[in-house]
Amino acid sequence: MRLKTIIVLTVALLMLTLGFASCGDGGGDGESVVVKIGLNAPLSGVAAGYGQDIQAGIEMAINEINDDGGIKIGDTTYTFELKSSDDGMVPEQALANANQFVLEEGINIIWDPTANTIGPQMGINTKAGEEFLIMAYTSVPLYAQGANPLMITMPPPFSIYLPEWIKLSMGSGWMKVGMLQTTGAYGELWGSTFEKAWTGAGGEVVAKAPADYYTTTDYTANLTTVLAANPDVLFIGGPSDPTALVIEQARGLGFKGGFIVIDQAKLDDIADITGMEALEGAIGVLPVENGADFWPAMTDFTKMYEDEYGERVTWETAICYTGFMILSKAMEAAQSVDDVEAIRAGFADGDVSVTSGDVYPVGFEGIDDETGALLMPGTSTMVVDGVFVPGEPIEWWKL
Repeated sequence: MRLKTIIVLTVALLMLTLGFASCGDGGGDGESVVVKIGLNAPLSGVAAGYGQDIQAGIEMAINEINDDGGIKIGDTTYTFELKSSDDGMVPEQALANANQFVLEEGINIIWDPTANTIGPQMGINTKAGEEFLIMAYTSVPLYAQGANPLMITMPPPFSIYLPEWIKLSMGSGWMKVGMLQTTGAYGELWGSTFEKAWTGAGGEVVAKAPADYYTTTDYTANLTTVLAANPDVLFIGGPSDPTALVIEQARGLGFKGGFIVIDQAKLDDIADITGMEALEGAIGVLPVENGADFWPAMTDFTKMYEDEYGERVTWETAICYTGFMILSKAMEAAQSVDDVEAIRAGFADGDVSVTSGDVYPVGFEGIDDETGALLMPGTSTMVVDGVFVPGEPIEWWKL
């Protein structure tokens, strides 16, 4: 009986030790430990491409770090593994996924790319004994400017684009706008922020008919409502594919004006669907490949991605790839892969959050340590005579 008890206890101890090691705990002289990173993202449905772009960027960084032998802290070498869960952009599912990551799998760093699922997780990620670091791919200004002690945001806040977009629009003589952006927390915040800035600059909002870009395939009713007010320009956007559909249907209904396209939609992807002629006068975020004009390493990164995935790279992929590289440096600065408070502090250690555009596809210039926002310049563009004309990089943290 005593021998049987000893065997059971030995097996239990072995399993517990292996469990700790698989989650990034443990390690010792010359050991190699796998650190699991969580991803909460839409991986199916109309927004699947968006989530998959995020996933690809993280995977590319992980593969590169692992192929180079991982990172070393003390005598232990750490490599990484990504565990992905489909949240369908449903807040309740995102919370369930996060709890499973933290409570069942021992994962305490979770990537998330959508505002309506990040928000609920901000309510639980600092709970004592269940803390986790949110790596947030979101441009919602509230998150980039409001402090959560255990969250990092990567892309620029979308509000930085508004002055230039409004200047380009009104410089084209467009003073009347019709609003037809996506619904949901992200779209509603974009809409209210844009409307305040537009009217504050002397413009007029002549009609509003937002639509759910994740479920709608025919925008005729929304467009008919908006176009009846005779706008000069349409404020639109959500995922790229449905945004392209809005543009095609607007042109089909005879609309000749311009488009202001929110940052989630990618103008180059839209152009593949609509053609550049339909995009004439469109204003939005500069396509990622044009980022090589500012960050030369984007050229090699673009080729590497296209060779591996067979399609065009997106900002989501490039930013999350670079963001993961910064995360690994923050772990080294913290001398820990599981102390999330130390890792969060590590982002502000020296030049950890500074990346050279000659080495990485995105040049980050540091971090706002108070808010956790990484400092990435934003760049606008306007389609003029069938060409993307870039604006100057917007260093928003200096404004």
